Amino acid sequence: MYNPQNLHECEVEKKHNPREIIDSLMTIIGGIASISSVPQVLKIWQTGEVSGISLVTQLLALGAVIAWFLYGLYIKNKPLTITSGLSILVLGTVAIQILIYM
Repeated sequence: MYNPQNLHECEVEKKHNPREIIDSLMTIIGGIASISSVPQVLKIWQTGEVSGISLVTQLLALGAVIAWFLYGLYIKNKPLTITSGLSILVLGTVAIQILIYM
């Protein structure tokens, strides 16, 4: 039940919640993981070489990340949605590059 007298106490407690620190850290880690394939994208773009990169693996990873993205939308989790969205862009780019340069 809402109690305006305890509102300040709730706000103070919320600021000391270690979950916020962990959530922020995991969002950063998720962001790094999401862009981890950018060097692959750049290498393909520069060389046009895709031998040794599995299209099936890229498509499976892309499908999994799309599922996580949709789940993030469903549960209204902004960090999950953002990091999954970044992964979709990067993995989708690699998959498209493989199809172009095969």
